[in-house]
Amino acid sequence: MAGKGALHGAEQRTLKSVVTSWVVILISILLGASVACHFHYQIPEPANHLGFNPKTGLSDFSEHNAMEIISHLSETIGYRIVGTIEEQQSYEYIDSLVHQYQKEAQGIQGSPKFDIWFQQGTSSHRFDIMDKMVLKAYTNVTNIIVRLSCPLNPDAPEDRSCEDNAVLLNSHFDTTLGSPGATDDGSGTAVMLDVIRVLSRRDWTGYKNSIVFLFNGAEESLQDASHAFITMHELSDSIRSVVNIDACGTTGREILFQANSREMVDAYKQVPYPHGTVMANDVFRTGLLLSDTDFRQFVQYGNLTGIDMAIYKNSYLYHTHLDNTENLQPGSIQHLGANTLAIVNYLAQNATLTGIEPSSDTVYFDIQGLFFVVYSWSTAYIIQMSTVALAMSYFTYIVIKDHNTSPYRTIPFILMSYTKSVFSILFSMIISILAPGLIALILASDVFGRHMAWFKHEWYGAIIFGPAALIGAYIIQYFFYYLPGPQHFDMEYGTYNGLMLFFTLGTAITTQTGVATSYVFWIYAALLLLNCSFNEFISRPEPSKIFLPQVGMVAYALIAFGISLFYSDYTYALVDIFVPLTGRMGVDTPVDIIVGIIYGMIVYMTSLPTVAFVHRFGKKTLKKIIVLLLILQAAVLVAVYVGGATTTGWAFPFDELHPKRLFIQQLKNLTSGEISLGVAQADRGPYIDIIVESIQKEFEVEPEVRNAAQGNMNDWDSIYPFSAFLGGYRFNMEPYIRKNINIDESVRSDFDLVNALTGPFPEMKLHNDSYDPETGIRSFSIICLAPTYTWTVIAFDAQVVDWSIQDEQPLAESSHYVVRHVSGYGNEGWTMDVSVRVPESERKKAETGEWKLRFEFTALEKEAFAGKGEERLIGNVGVMTAVKKTLPIWTATTWLTTVVKIWHL
Repeated sequence: MAGKGALHGAEQRTLKSVVTSWVVILISILLGASVACHFHYQIPEPANHLGFNPKTGLSDFSEHNAMEIISHLSETIGYRIVGTIEEQQSYEYIDSLVHQYQKEAQGIQGSPKFDIWFQQGTSSHRFDIMDKMVLKAYTNVTNIIVRLSCPLNPDAPEDRSCEDNAVLLNSHFDTTLGSPGATDDGSGTAVMLDVIRVLSRRDWTGYKNSIVFLFNGAEESLQDASHAFITMHELSDSIRSVVNIDACGTTGREILFQANSREMVDAYKQVPYPHGTVMANDVFRTGLLLSDTDFRQFVQYGNLTGIDMAIYKNSYLYHTHLDNTENLQPGSIQHLGANTLAIVNYLAQNATLTGIEPSSDTVYFDIQGLFFVVYSWSTAYIIQMSTVALAMSYFTYIVIKDHNTSPYRTIPFILMSYTKSVFSILFSMIISILAPGLIALILASDVFGRHMAWFKHEWYGAIIFGPAALIGAYIIQYFFYYLPGPQHFDMEYGTYNGLMLFFTLGTAITTQTGVATSYVFWIYAALLLLNCSFNEFISRPEPSKIFLPQVGMVAYALIAFGISLFYSDYTYALVDIFVPLTGRMGVDTPVDIIVGIIYGMIVYMTSLPTVAFVHRFGKKTLKKIIVLLLILQAAVLVAVYVGGATTTGWAFPFDELHPKRLFIQQLKNLTSGEISLGVAQADRGPYIDIIVESIQKEFEVEPEVRNAAQGNMNDWDSIYPFSAFLGGYRFNMEPYIRKNINIDESVRSDFDLVNALTGPFPEMKLHNDSYDPETGIRSFSIICLAPTYTWTVIAFDAQVVDWSIQDEQPLAESSHYVVRHVSGYGNEGWTMDVSVRVPESERKKAETGEWKLRFEFTALEKEAFAGKGEERLIGNVGVMTAVKKTLPIWTATTWLTTVVKIWHL
């Protein structure tokens, strides 16, 4: 009988059955991923009505209206950099619209009280980012503030208790240097304006709270305008919570990526199109995402709780000239606007805004964008540990059952077998995650030379790194056949139950850490427990048929589909965030390895059931599968090598819509007379060589290597501290300018090029300069005059003992300080008070006024080369125009024209 059973079992392991079984597994995984893809990338149809919902008859959010605003901001006005005329045009446009809405709302029964403020703030603050201390000062940055509150009660006009507590809705209307900012943050500005239009025409009778709308004009300069509002505006004391809307992409749904209280997560639960998970919140808090928003200012200086939302997909175009309406996906603004309207309307109408305390003990996630689940950590703890208890009960049942069935095994033997299985699963996970790192090292090696071949399309990483991840998972399972000690009678069945046990133990451990993201382990454990129970009690063959596979294909199909459906949703969000982000993570970041590890984790977690399934046909078949995967990985590498050989190949990482980011700066040194061109990149790819060679050919000069490691990146202080991430080259422009400048040939070689520069030039002076010989303290006021310039920077070394930077004490020891300043349009200067301790060896000079501090002053010219092609010519020579002609189409450039001068004062 045993021989007959074994023969029948062998029939289940023919080539046909092997292929058929794998096809079932793969189809189940792909089906789950496809369903998840459908829901993940589904966005609502744009509402093209002119502001009233034809079904309800109420004013409602309209993408049509919002897109008109975005188009005006990003196309009619264009690059809205703080300090430029476009900044003024932007706030005048926003101001005209809110006054128009105020006028249109008058006379509507029950319409809210509609107040408008115009704020221009001057102050300073410390802003630390990327492990760098940045001292920020600003002058007359602009905010436009609107408040909607309950209508006046004719019987008690003095009762304005509804204005005591407000929710703040914030966006910024300025842009960074290299972008017209259709989504960042034209989208947020447009959404807020249309929400004002909608809500100002509704009946506010009975609303408990007010809504304050902050259109801030200086976020890209490191969150100056939001700091001005929360620290200086009269309404700041009434703000109880904040909703911040921003963007780092141009397509898809908005995502809730920060929330710091249960009440605000409950507010997000009201949205019609939920998309968010506490996992994003936990990841953002680690600092792995090199990004920040105004939300930081409201939390730090206002001690507020709130939520932070953003459009995030296709961030290849973030902060580039391609952030325009043409690349803004229809429906994305409808998604953002409808959700924003639902949140603030709920908070104003129904919520209790007092007594909200910051907390991180809330678990929340959406289910395929259809439902939003929210519960407390105490509830999560009970649910997760109850699941652990149920799973361990099931495992106890399995152990006792195996002990009492043929072939006979002792309980210690069975427990040791499962211990080995759990460790094999753990090591499979580790090696599966790490193995793609080896492929990444090959890609990034000088010999192979295919850095970032996965960059152009997020799914490329699955092809390039997927085989290595599977090899890593399966080869560990193969090696465990040869380890001494107890072993399962049926390796497939033992590993299958071992998967459930592994994630049960993982749930138990991560739950004890109190990290809300542990719910992911819990969902895996719950799915596996349900599937194991289904297999054990419904799908498994009769106990006597021990030579047949003990895990049914229906059970495999169900768990493969379920896990793929669940995890693929997170996968799409993860790669859509991280893959484009690698294009701006800096020249020293090993992005190939990072992306390889990410895909190793994705492949392992998505294909998890196959870790057990590979045992179904024995170790000889498993060995053949590993060999086939090795061949496949080799074939993929060959395809990548060939496909990345030219700039038009499929594996070349960049194209027009997935560009390589460049920073190009013309630097005019007013002290030395040098005029140079800086070319820098923000990624690790070596392809800048193509660009450098093209520029070298055009200008006929040799480049000088510049990078942070050599300590010579102070050329880029105008964008400090982001300059720490850059690496590149500097070209001496003097020969090119002398060759082309329109002056007499006889004096061309001796002509001082500084005389050909167009002013006015910035100035720096000291006022109220005094020295106290008893304390060794020198005190003075720095006065900086920079007409026609913006984004000025002062760098100096000193032991500062006091200054006018607010709410921040200087460092105790002598240090290098970098102070960035920005002025609103129409302002040409700024001041800062400083007191420094003079070194003892220099105090005699200080008494006679001979001791001087060295200041390096940098300022950006206001000319809009990126948007309008304007630049200050040197004589008749336009350097930036000549550079632009040399650049390939697969680049996106941030253009800077900077002057620098050294003062000893």
